[in-house]
Amino acid sequence: MTQKSLRLQKVMDLELHRFLGVSDLASHEGRGTLSFVVGSRTANPAGMLHGGVVYLLCDVCAYAGLLSILPDDREAVTHDIHVSVLRSANWGDTVQMTSRILKQGKTLCFIDVQAVAADELIATAGITKSLIPREEPPF
Repeated sequence: MTQKSLRLQKVMDLELHRFLGVSDLASHEGRGTLSFVVGSRTANPAGMLHGGVVYLLCDVCAYAGLLSILPDDREAVTHDIHVSVLRSANWGDTVQMTSRILKQGKTLCFIDVQAVAADELIATAGITKSLIPREEPPF
């Protein structure tokens, strides 16, 4: 298993991501994908997708896409995130997120994310990641 695939597996194995039902997490050539189903762990009291889950998983999808091109000796942390929720997703909908790298420099990376449910764009995000030296996590 490559270093990049090990790092992606660590993202998938995080308890929070498993709890939310994240699946199909992938990273290839600066693009990331993931999906999840709106249900009891991802819905708000009205039974629709919780906005906080949208923010969180847009960030995860952005990181996944970056992992495919991130050098093994570098890590990325969120520097800035702007999410626009265009409409909600309903209970039972599958949400598919895709990310793509817009520009990567030496210390910053700019990433675009789109979330789709029921063939409709439900959210977009612009995420800036700071690129820093990599240290092994304690877990």
